[in-house]
Amino acid sequence: MTENATAPASSQWRFALGIASFIAAFAVHLITLAAVGVGASPAIVSAIGAINFVLNKALLIASAAFLGRTGFDQLKGMIFGAFRRYAYPDQVSAFRYRLGLILLVVPIVLAWIAPYVAELAPSIGRNTVRDGVIADIVLIIGLVMLGGDFWDKLRALFIRDAKAVLPN
Repeated sequence: MTENATAPASSQWRFALGIASFIAAFAVHLITLAAVGVGASPAIVSAIGAINFVLNKALLIASAAFLGRTGFDQLKGMIFGAFRRYAYPDQVSAFRYRLGLILLVVPIVLAWIAPYVAELAPSIGRNTVRDGVIADIVLIIGLVMLGGDFWDKLRALFIRDAKAVLPN
């Protein structure tokens, strides 16, 4: 009986330690940013970055050991469950849907016409990595804003027998 009573406390302790290790694994990268922010030499920043890389991997392995399979599934469910609940609701408002469509279509159209604009006006149509990254982020935000029903519509595009059901 005493062994069963201590099991939940041990499980809670391991879960809390696993979460702390998981958070610390990513928080160590802030040390590198702080070193850059205070103007440390490139050699010191590189050394700190290398140490943080190894420390990140060690902390992730430690968090996997502390959490175990059940704890990892619980943590994954907490993180992705909250994300799905807020980012992918089944029904979204008409405004959110229209804004999501705009954010989805504009980067695609701009990427499509960019080569032609570059020929006509070279200073406007320059493609930089920064512009591509911004367009990709806007596209992803647009997909997230469209909600869960849109993901079903998108998935139906790749299913040959799928039928569209339009509201009256």
